[in-house]
Amino acid sequence: NGATCIDGINNYECKCAAEYTGRYCEAAPSTAMLYPQTSPCAHHDCQHGACFQPAPASAADYLCQCHPGYTGKRCEYLTSLSFVDNSSLVELEPLRTRPEANVTIIFTTTQENGVLLYDGQSDGHIAVELFNGRVRVSYDVGNYPTSTMYSYEMVADGKPHMAELLAIKKNFTMRVDRGPARSIINEGPKEYLKLVTPMFIGGVAPEVAKVAFTEFHLRNITSFQGCISEMWINHKLVDFSNAAKMHRVTPGCAASEEEADEARDIVAAEGINNSGSNEESMPQEHIPREHSDVIMSVTGLVPSHACIGHECRKGSQCISSPFGNSYSCRCQTGWQGRYCEKAPTCRKEHTREYYSENGCRSRRPVKLAKCWGSCGNSCCLPRKTKRRKVRLICTDGMRYTKDVDLVRKCTCTRKCY
Repeated sequence: NGATCIDGINNYECKCAAEYTGRYCEAAPSTAMLYPQTSPCAHHDCQHGACFQPAPASAADYLCQCHPGYTGKRCEYLTSLSFVDNSSLVELEPLRTRPEANVTIIFTTTQENGVLLYDGQSDGHIAVELFNGRVRVSYDVGNYPTSTMYSYEMVADGKPHMAELLAIKKNFTMRVDRGPARSIINEGPKEYLKLVTPMFIGGVAPEVAKVAFTEFHLRNITSFQGCISEMWINHKLVDFSNAAKMHRVTPGCAASEEEADEARDIVAAEGINNSGSNEESMPQEHIPREHSDVIMSVTGLVPSHACIGHECRKGSQCISSPFGNSYSCRCQTGWQGRYCEKAPTCRKEHTREYYSENGCRSRRPVKLAKCWGSCGNSCCLPRKTKRRKVRLICTDGMRYTKDVDLVRKCTCTRKCY
């Protein structure tokens, strides 16, 4: 290996070259010595996430752990949003309606009213909103009067729901949670709805909302408050990072009602809550035969969502597995069980005992209380206390007064201390 032989007395030795080692320079230099190892995350391209190297892994392997709301190999797509304010909205390009308009929305909310989707003007529109806990659709291709319908299902229960919407010419079909479909036909001479105005998701700009409400396109112009975890438009998953405008929204879905309340507190504002015209729902229960195959093929394009029809209880959040074939329940604070069905037993227990510290004790028993019971993975701690002065006497005869915190109310909390 290019070594030099050094002559000695009745002996010789090898002078190695280029990092070779061994008595005869037979050991090649290690790769680690020639090329200092660096972490693959030193030059990662995770756009909205953290880089990590799974174990075991080769030197070139790394993965991106996406921040809430972002998906993709490099966390480059923003696919879920929380709408946390009465003025929240997203503005997208106009909805393409030829040859058809196909929209699927997976959403979660506890609010009974709010705009899900709106695109239109005076001579035609499509409006999808929550009204009194149901999904309401208003559809007009330009043929008076406007056609409207409501879902059978109630959806303001804090669970994920899927609304599938299909517009083909004058026909509009809606299906919620893969239940019975409903259809309406906007009869008249015009065949197609032509849209050139921006499409709004989750809310409507004030100037547009005024017209939409005045002309009864929308019954309520309050913004949707909750989470849109997925939205598909014409068979493509929506990347909200390409939106023309986003107002009062946050990436991802709040993991609990507490987080949702915190987000609302940050951007809280007075909302608009109006009601409008009287309408009659159209009770067609099934998709017309000529369109049933279209709906079924469209449904096949939407990824399965294990949380549809889940059994998580008491306001808990359903968490779908990465492959969408199972789910788990993330319980509200204090609740536990597979479906969060076990209620917390945290309560205040009264006691009457001597209060003591440092060898001193109260002159007489004091009425005290302590927090006791189960809170699942949380802690049962005082939520409200009251201070009271207690006179103490010590063994050496010294007396003093102590301010003691007395428990008034107990609660389950994740802040264990």
